[in-house]
Amino acid sequence: MKHTTTFFSAHRGFGALFFVLALSLIASPVVAQPAARPADVLGLAQVGHQVEDLERSIKFFEAIDFKVVEGPSAWKVDQDLNKLGNTPGAESRTATMQVQSSVSDLPFTLVLRQYRGIARQDWSSLNSWDLLSSHIDLTVDGSVSVLLDKLEGLNLLKMPQVQGLPNPRQQPGFRPFAFIQDPDGLVIEYFSRPIPKPGDPPAAPKISNSTATPQNIDRLGKQAGFNHYATNIIDPIKAQDFYVKVLGGDYPAHEDLSAAQVMLHGWFPQATTDKNVRVELISFKLNAGKTAPPVKFQDINANYAGFQVSNIETAYARAKANGAITVTQGGIMNFGKGKAVLIRDSDVGGYVLLWQPTR
Repeated sequence: MKHTTTFFSAHRGFGALFFVLALSLIASPVVAQPAARPADVLGLAQVGHQVEDLERSIKFFEAIDFKVVEGPSAWKVDQDLNKLGNTPGAESRTATMQVQSSVSDLPFTLVLRQYRGIARQDWSSLNSWDLLSSHIDLTVDGSVSVLLDKLEGLNLLKMPQVQGLPNPRQQPGFRPFAFIQDPDGLVIEYFSRPIPKPGDPPAAPKISNSTATPQNIDRLGKQAGFNHYATNIIDPIKAQDFYVKVLGGDYPAHEDLSAAQVMLHGWFPQATTDKNVRVELISFKLNAGKTAPPVKFQDINANYAGFQVSNIETAYARAKANGAITVTQGGIMNFGKGKAVLIRDSDVGGYVLLWQPTR
């Protein structure tokens, strides 16, 4: 596996959500996708996940083909990291893991972090449909049942309830999808890339690097591996507006905002490549009128999306102009071999990290 430098591998303290079978509802578009995308956002670079027990989490993710590329680090009171995440006085340690990307030859990065010496809440019991609950998606070759059998044999299998989709332990025949959960509540969604039979005609090409529509999204990618990150939102229009205007997401027009479950599939480059992964924003009608839980950055099962940018000053100014809440003390800071700032989106308060490496 090719090792890469990320905004966390550059700093020892930091270390080197729901593809569902959504029905394509035919309706008149409500909000159109702006044509221009900000040139200073280079793409989704990694996902971060805060855990209770780092060794336990490493064991789990290794079982689903992630590889440790840095760490686990020693316990440390890291002043820069604590400034970035507004976790004064905390000790932390980190492991950086990577897994094959489903769209490119560059592995995708997952950062696991454990904190102590600071108050932490445990959000591992969030339901898959709760506000701020997140998931990642990976595709596998062949039936997903093979993976479930493997995890069960290792006593690592946990299968959550999923709003609107069946997720039984046993399913006869070829299993095209399943949902599992890590020890700290992160849902991992698996969809199968069927293995062609000898003599079968090649599958029709799908478009995954142009303007997104519900019809042309290539959900499975060219190979097994990381496919998307997702988080549950409050207001589809407000959330999509933020991820389009601030981060340059390529989302299709809204279609049916009255549905019980509104799925927003947005394309973002995998950072430093010209291939697109997705960030899904999901609104459930059953969350109407609810407020997001008070998830702090250090909490168990707090998650974030990390974006690489070429001009952090303009990207951060745009984020603030569009309602972002700043987490990092003092805003943009020097961090590792670059600059970084942690923000929360203007809708549900999802954590987003902006990072610019030193040129």
